[in-house]
Parts: sequence; C-alpha cells; structure tokens
Amino acid sequence: MLRLFIYLVHNNLKKMKIIRLIIFHSLVLLFYCQNETYQDCHGTVEGGAYFDDCGDCVGGKTGRYECTTDCNGDLGGLAYINSCDVCVEGETEIEPDSCTSFEYNGKIYSAVIIGSQAWASEDLVTEKYNNGESIVSYQGNDSVGTFTKHFLSENNEKNAIFYSWKVALSDSIAPEGWRVPNKNDFEELITTLGGSSIAGGKLKSSGFTTWDFPNNFATNESGFSAIGKGFRDNSGNFQEVGKKCSFWTTDIAQTNDTTSSYLWNLKLSFDSNYADISPDSTNIGHPIRLIKIN
Repeated sequence: MLRLFIYLVHNNLKKMKIIRLIIFHSLVLLFYCQNETYQDCHGTVEGGAYFDDCGDCVGGKTGRYECTTDCNGDLGGLAYINSCDVCVEGETEIEPDSCTSFEYNGKIYSAVIIGSQAWASEDLVTEKYNNGESIVSYQGNDSVGTFTKHFLSENNEKNAIFYSWKVALSDSIAPEGWRVPNKNDFEELITTLGGSSIAGGKLKSSGFTTWDFPNNFATNESGFSAIGKGFRDNSGNFQEVGKKCSFWTTDIAQTNDTTSSYLWNLKLSFDSNYADISPDSTNIGHPIRLIKIN
C-alpha cells in the first residue's frame, strides 16, 4: 500500500511538472504574439515598404519607387519622353535621339536633338506672328519688327528670310512649345559639340551649295544644317552671302557704342571651324533658329 501511494504521488508530480511546463510555454508564446511587431517586405520593423504591381518591394526604406506604365503603355517599362516630346527606347524600337517635325503657319519644320536640347533643323521662314498678324516687310527702318526675303537659289528660297531684332525679341514670333534661343542656349550647344574651336564645322551644312569654297571642316554631324546666308545690312542689301551666317539671340549685349544697340549672335564662317558668340548691331537683319521649350 505504501509503495502504491509513493508511486501515485511521484507520478502526479511528473504530470504536474509537465503541466507547469506547458502552461509556462503557452504564456511565453501568448506574450510574444501580443508584442510581436510588423515587418515590411524589406524587413524593416513597422516599415512602409510594400509589393507593387510588378512584384517588387518598393517604398519605405527600399529607395525604390513603384513601377508605373511608361509612355509606350508598358507596366514597368523603360520608355521615356525625350527632348523632342517623342516616346523612345523601352519596347518602342525608336532611337533616343529621334525627333518629329512641327507645323507653323502652314510650313512643316524638321527638328533635331543635340545633347539635351531640341532645335529646329532649319531657319524660321514665317511672314506672320503666331497670332496671325503679318510681319512688316523691311523698308529701311528697324524700329518695328520686319523681315526681308532673299533668294539664295530657287531651291533654297525657304532658307532666305532675315528678321530684324524686334522680331527676335517678340513673344509672338514662335509657335507654342518653341522660342527664340538666348545666349546661354547657344553656349550649351557649342559646349555639347566640343567647344567653340570645333563646333562650327559640326553646325554647318557640308558642300558648296550654300557655302562658298572651302567651307572648312563642314560635316553637319549635329544635324543643325546652318546655311551661309550672310546678313541684311541697314540699306536692305545682302552681304557676305555664302561666307557668313549669324543667328539672333534674345539677349542684349552691352557695348561702348552709344549710337546703336546690340544683341548677342551665334556666328559661323565658310573659312573657319569656329562657332563664335559675339554682339551684332540691331541695324541689320539675321535669320532666326528656334529651340524647343523643355
């Protein structure tokens, strides 16, 4: 009887130890579950990262952004809008430097991307402002906006209009999304092409159709296609045709000349590889080359 009693007591003690152990671990587990903190997909406690529609962990402390639909309509795609407002690369099969033409006052202009800039690849030839108002033909007075037409050749009539400085500074001369360049725009263009000592040839049309011989270093590798049109003097005559070409900017140049005002110009020459930015008198006429507003 005594042995039975000892056995029962000993056996119950073991059961009680097991029960106490179960209760202890249950309490620990309950405590852990009540105090467990949330971890996001990046492993950050109480973080804000989450899985986006592409299945990537983004946001929070990941440093990554949610995938979106690109300009080509592809979720998570790599296509983007370039400087010429064209959707390129990704799955588009369109080259990144592709550029479209634009229409202005009944004329289609081609365009080209050079570095981070988009330029018209031909000169402005409109005889009207963007509000439909006609530009006055030059009659020897540059106090108003004027234009002068010169026929370089039958095939190049479209490239032979010279504008007064008043037109260059007008807010109404360019179509929507485009403008007359300033001095900084031309400086960036020249820098993109390797500097003033070598940029000229890259900007000039090659050959001798619109430039006189020798048209040094002219490759037009930029696609800018500058033509040697010369300029219109204050008497209305055309000078340096085939030898020089200048483009108005919208920046006034400060000089010691008290009898005339000046604007900065980009200047190219048939016998040089230089692209020069220097002042020119507002008494003469030059072409206008438009740049796209970014």
